Amino acid sequence: MILSRFLIVGFFGTITNLTTFYIFVDIIGFKPIPISIFAFTLSSFQNYFFNHEWAFISKTKYFNKSFLSYSKFLFIALISLSINILILSLILSSFEIELKVFAQACGIATGTLFNFLGSKYWVFNFNE
Repeated sequence: MILSRFLIVGFFGTITNLTTFYIFVDIIGFKPIPISIFAFTLSSFQNYFFNHEWAFISKTKYFNKSFLSYSKFLFIALISLSINILILSLILSSFEIELKVFAQACGIATGTLFNFLGSKYWVFNFNE
């Protein structure tokens, strides 16, 4: 149940991320790496809120959202972002693709498993 909720939250975070990336890079023409970081930041706020309030509710219902909890979430997410940017950069430098948003999607996909495990066992694990 937690994994499916996490993936749903992540799906909507990915939609936010990819939409932001597509608009700013593929339509407006900004550089991909800074916009990837901006899109990540925006979707991380969204994901933290919904993971805390819904996906991990069985673990978080007695605990308020906190700066410490968000900091842990952000730490895990930053590692995922590093993986995302690495994959994004590798794809963009290796292939000539018209819509760079596809490379961004591949980058996001690579960090999902790490992000889930870190969230489940460290960020939202209030049974410690």
